[in-house]
Parts: sequence; structure tokens; C-alpha cells
Amino acid sequence: MRFISLLGISVLFITGCKTIINTEVSLTDLLESESKTISGDLYVEVTGCNSYEDSRNPSSALIRAQQTIPSVFNDAEYQECFTKKFDSFAHFTIPVALDKDKDGKLLSEKHVNIIANHDTLLWVGIPSAIEDNIEKAKSNNFGAGSMELKVNIRVINDTGKDFSFAVLSAYIDDQPHLISELTVKQDASFVVTLSDVSVSHALKTGTAVVLSRL
Repeated sequence: MRFISLLGISVLFITGCKTIINTEVSLTDLLESESKTISGDLYVEVTGCNSYEDSRNPSSALIRAQQTIPSVFNDAEYQECFTKKFDSFAHFTIPVALDKDKDGKLLSEKHVNIIANHDTLLWVGIPSAIEDNIEKAKSNNFGAGSMELKVNIRVINDTGKDFSFAVLSAYIDDQPHLISELTVKQDASFVVTLSDVSVSHALKTGTAVVLSRL
């Protein structure tokens, strides 16, 4: 199994460029729902949205991102390019598989997976195909060099009561936790960000556990 994690989700993989995937998942979905597909957003940092020669045309970096991202993340769809605090980002939407089956297989072998079952509250799964696609993109000079990966996940507590859980080697609302027990208040939410160690482990082994049940 190739796993990584997701609840509000964010990813970096291009040298010197941020690639951010955001998604949300509710505790009810993690605890009770069946397997399904949820939506995610992917933001790739580019040097600029518009050509320096003619601002009416897209930049070469944006064109490369539009060509490359769908070959790395299956079914990625380009939405827009924008600039925020002097940084420019190409925005794509992507499907994310919520895998609730404890069958030893990913729900999708083409998309990022969030895994949740009776034994685990939240893993993230990355099929080997995505890792292979990233390596191909790097060899084609799209972000050649080492890869950075960052994942952010927003978890919404819609259970109607406070909920306690354990977090493993991750950030919760930008605060680092190695092994901690936390409680989210009812109707509140928190953002999970994988640590560099967890990301590296997920890339090398295909799995990273983020949240566990108490």
C-alpha cells in the first residue's frame, strides 16, 4: 500500500517552487462515511502569470505548469493564475479519494488518498504512479532537483461533541507535535500539516500516519 494523508491538504514538490494541495474532511466522514471522492485544490508557484513581453499572454512558467501538473496529478483541472504578496500561483482542482475500506488497497491508484478506518483516524496515501509521474516531470526539467512536499489538511468536527485524538509527527494549526493527545471542540476545526519527516517517509515508503484514535 502507498499511503500519505489529507484533511485540508497542501503539497510542495518543485525545487524552489511551492505546490500546495488543500482539502477538507469532516470527522463524520472519517468516522462513519463510506468510501467516496472529495475535492481538493492544488496551487503551484510560478514565476509569474503573464508574459513579460505581452501581459495579455500567459507566462512560459504558467504554460509549463498547465502542461505538466495534469500529467502528475490525474484529472487535475486548471482554474486560474493569481498573484498574492508578490508570489504567483497556478490553481488547479484535483479529486481526492477518501478510502474507508480496510482491504489493504487504495481506493484510487491514480489520486491522492485519505485513509480512515476502525484502526486509524487519518493516513494519507500516495500511489506509486504519482511518485513515478513526479520523477518523470523532474527529468523533463520541470522542477529538476530535490523535491519538497508539504501537506495541509483541515479537519472539521461535526460530531456534535468534543473529540479527542492523537497526532503523530505533524503540525496542528502551525504548532509542532511529535506525539500528542489533543481535543477539538464541537463545531470547531483544525489544520493538520505533515512534518518534513512524515513527508519523506511517505515518499520513500508510500505511507504516513497523521492522526490516530484514542
